[in-house]
Amino acid sequence: MRFIVLILVTIFFYQSHARANDIRNFEIEGMSIGDSLLNYFDEGEILNSIEDSYYSYVKKNPGKFKGVEFRELTTLNTYDAVQFAIKKNDENYKIYLVKGMIVYEDNIKECYNKLNEIDKNISGISSNLIRHEEFSSHEADPSGKSKVQSILYFFKDGSTIEIECYDWSEKIGYLDHLRVGTKHFEFTDWLLEK
Repeated sequence: MRFIVLILVTIFFYQSHARANDIRNFEIEGMSIGDSLLNYFDEGEILNSIEDSYYSYVKKNPGKFKGVEFRELTTLNTYDAVQFAIKKNDENYKIYLVKGMIVYEDNIKECYNKLNEIDKNISGISSNLIRHEEFSSHEADPSGKSKVQSILYFFKDGSTIEIECYDWSEKIGYLDHLRVGTKHFEFTDWLLEK
C-alpha cells in the first residue's frame, strides 16, 4: 500500500515538473494554492472542518488564517487526510496551504524513509528551486519533545513545496505522520511574524 502511495506522489511531482516555476501548478488530490475550497467542498463542510487550534501558537495577528482538515474522505486517492489554510472571513475560501497526510502510527522510521524517497524524486525534477532541510521541535508543543523533519523547496517568491515527518510526543497525543504539500508565501510570512 505505501509503495503505491510513493508511486502516486512521484507521478504528482513528475507531472508538475514542466510547470515548476509556479506554486499553483503543484496539486495535492487535484487541489492547489489559489483555488477556492468551494470548488471541492460545500460551505457547510468547510465550516464544520475548521480547526481553530491549529495556529493558536502564532502570537502576532492571531487568527489571520484558519486551518481546515478533512479526514477519511472516500474521494482521497493518495492521502489519509488533506489540510488547508484559508484566511479568516474570506468568502471565497482561497487556499493558501494544501497538504496531504499519510499516518505512520508508531512507525516514524518508515515516515523518514518515505520522506527521503520523495525528496530524491523532487530534487531530480526541481533543479531551479532552492532546497533546505531542517530538524526542529514543533512550536505547538511547549515541552519541545514533538519533532519535525522538514525538506523544503523554495520558489523565487518564497512559496514552498514541503515534505515533513511529524513525530509527536505522547503528551500531545497526535498521530505521527508524513505531510506533502505546498504553501503560499503570504501564509509562510504570517507564521514567521514575531
